Amino acid sequence: MSKIQEYQPEETLGEVGRLTVTQTALAHLQRQAQKQKPVSKALRIEMKKAGCSGSKYIFDYVEAPQQDDEVIVLTPEFSIVVAANAWSKIQGSIIDYVQEGVNGRLKLMNPNETSACGCGESVYFG
Repeated sequence: MSKIQEYQPEETLGEVGRLTVTQTALAHLQRQAQKQKPVSKALRIEMKKAGCSGSKYIFDYVEAPQQDDEVIVLTPEFSIVVAANAWSKIQGSIIDYVQEGVNGRLKLMNPNETSACGCGESVYFG
């Protein structure tokens, strides 16, 4: 059974053990979820082995969490779900949506990363 942690998205880093989502990121995630067929109810984050540093974040829009996922309810219509293999590595992170020139993208700012590969493909947790 998944644990459920409810909170209001905020602009600053939450206490240790939490995942913070900014208002800008939440608005972007909800817009993208509406474009999915069928409409998505959550963004799922997991980790996979990849790249020269060891681990890569995988983001997928899903309709429901898997059995061992951590569920963070952001609104009644949208949640973030985190795979069991990723939860300990991303606690304390901030998910934001940033504009870089004319492009925008989701950015995961993770204080648990100890290094990243030069190409940005993967991260390492020491």
